[in-house]
Amino acid sequence: MWFIILCLVITFTIKILLDWRRPPMFPPGPRGLPILGNILDVKRLVDETKFYSYAWCRLADIYGPIVGLKLGIAEPLVIVSGKDAVIEMMNRPQFDGRPNGFVHKLRTGGERRGVLFTDGDIWRDQRRFVLRTLKEFGFGNVTMEDIILNDAASLTTMIESLAKSGPITNLYNITSIAVLNSLWTLLAGSRFDLENPKLTEVLSVLNGIIRNTNVTGGILTHLPFLRYIIPGLSGFTALNQRLTRLWQFIGSEITKHKQTRAHGEFRDFIDVYLAEMDTKQSTSTVSSFDENQLISVVKDLFSAGVETTNNTIGFIIAYLIVKQDVQRKVHEEIDRVLGKELLPRVVYKNRMPYLNATIAEVMRLSNVGPTSIPHRATADSILLGYEIKKNYTLLANLRSVHMDEQHWGDPQIFRPERFINDQGEYIEDPWLIPFGLGHRKCLGEVLARNSVFLFTASLLQKFQFVLPQGHPEPILDGVDGFTIAPPHLSVIAIKRK
Repeated sequence: MWFIILCLVITFTIKILLDWRRPPMFPPGPRGLPILGNILDVKRLVDETKFYSYAWCRLADIYGPIVGLKLGIAEPLVIVSGKDAVIEMMNRPQFDGRPNGFVHKLRTGGERRGVLFTDGDIWRDQRRFVLRTLKEFGFGNVTMEDIILNDAASLTTMIESLAKSGPITNLYNITSIAVLNSLWTLLAGSRFDLENPKLTEVLSVLNGIIRNTNVTGGILTHLPFLRYIIPGLSGFTALNQRLTRLWQFIGSEITKHKQTRAHGEFRDFIDVYLAEMDTKQSTSTVSSFDENQLISVVKDLFSAGVETTNNTIGFIIAYLIVKQDVQRKVHEEIDRVLGKELLPRVVYKNRMPYLNATIAEVMRLSNVGPTSIPHRATADSILLGYEIKKNYTLLANLRSVHMDEQHWGDPQIFRPERFINDQGEYIEDPWLIPFGLGHRKCLGEVLARNSVFLFTASLLQKFQFVLPQGHPEPILDGVDGFTIAPPHLSVIAIKRK
């Protein structure tokens, strides 16, 4: 009996030591500990820098553009920094997979579903359908533009009303309502009443998920067995409850659509997907189109679209409050091109180079999505001389590109003029990649860019934003999470005459 136990202990110890050992071509990084790996190293860096993306940049400064980490029992995590390394990684098809960890399956009902965290045939089929359908329902055309402008008008009316009572303390929540409504109209064909308690709940759930997770997957990915031992302390209980509520919310909307839709008539994205399900089920071919996939796809589009767009708008307002000289130049350009009454349609976008430059500079500095969504190696490969084995997870450190001192010169300085040429025209800079690169580039980029432009132009056409008297100047780093949220601040909205 004791011999068997001793053999098991020895075998377990050898396995731990072998797992701890770094293979010869494994990317450089901190040594770490057995079992825990680099969990404590990353925690220490995040505690020091306050942001995961800052920690990745610190590691790149020490070890170079390719850093290898082992976090718990999960597959190794490779952090890729610097423009050349990021471009190569994101354009290599063998790195186009998505992780298959516990959290990545939990978020969509226990299996990898949707478009954000799937790969292979399922991802290609769902992505192709999503792009085609969103284009038909106004993805980048005048129909979607009208939806956004309608919600932008409602937003300015609400802000004008609230501004009469003094400083606005929840501008971020107010703009999120407008962004949510424009996206929900596209997906589900309806808008929320602003007093609807379900709206507040949905936003609270969504915010809770984003703020309490990070791109590494967190402790539940590194040590998933902890959900059985300490479900509360590991965050499993709260995350599971939030995910379940969001799943139920979207599921109930789909049930209503199934009960009210008319054959051959499509009101929104959900109707088109349900029709696609009918078509696929009427044939004998195996299909990835089912109700669970529909819930997952809507959840992906909904959560990603609302969070990133609203955060970007929030950062734009925050930066312009601090940089009143830039806000004044934006106002002058809007007055010159649009005047007081002309709607800020996308057709006028090219005539507003300074507003475009301001938005670009905010995207560069705020780094709302400071890294790519995690990628997974689908085959053994070599990246800049280091061995990346199948199923390793890779993160592209976009912040390292946006804050590269050799390219930008003064990356810490907010200076929209860096995107303006000598002729006063807005110029794209290939070093600005907030939506990623390659096949896994954000599929909602056009919608996100148009939404940010239209909401921002509408707000600045109507208001000047300033801090209340005596309010300390905000620190513009933001709030960490799966994405970066703008700082909390009070705002005075002065109606422009």
